[in-house]
Amino acid sequence: MNWKFVTSLFVSILIFGFVGCNESKEVQVGETMESHPIEVSIKEKSSGKYELELFLPKDFGFQIEAPHRIFLSGSEGLKVTTAELKLTGPTHPKKPEYFEYVKPLTFQVEGKGKLLMEGKLFYCNFLKNICIPAKVTKTFSI
Repeated sequence: MNWKFVTSLFVSILIFGFVGCNESKEVQVGETMESHPIEVSIKEKSSGKYELELFLPKDFGFQIEAPHRIFLSGSEGLKVTTAELKLTGPTHPKKPEYFEYVKPLTFQVEGKGKLLMEGKLFYCNFLKNICIPAKVTKTFSI
C-alpha cells in the first residue's frame, strides 16, 4: 500500500472540506470546486438596491446546516454598503436537510462599477447521492 498516496488523499480531503450527505455512499474526488451547477444572477429592485439569486437544477439542493460563505465587493467606483448574505428558504419536502430553493439575498450599493461575488456554497446531487463544496466567483457590471 502506498502510504504517501493515502496520507495525501486524507490531507486533501481535510483541506478542501468535503462534506458528505447523511446518506452518501460515495465521494467523487475528481470533481473540482470550480465545476458546479450553481447559477448566480442579480436583479435591481430599486435605485441602489439589488437581489442576488442562487439557482440549482432539479435534483440538487443547498445544505441547510453547511457553513456557506458569500462575499460581495465593489470596484471601479462601486461600493457595497449593506448586504444580507445568509441562505434562507423553505425546507425541501423530501429531504429535510436541504433547502427546496434559496430566497434572494439582498444588498445595497453606491456608485457604478463592477460587483464581485465570491463564495463557498455546499450543495448536493440527490441522484448521485454526493455533497460537494463549490467555489463560486462571478462579476457583474452595475
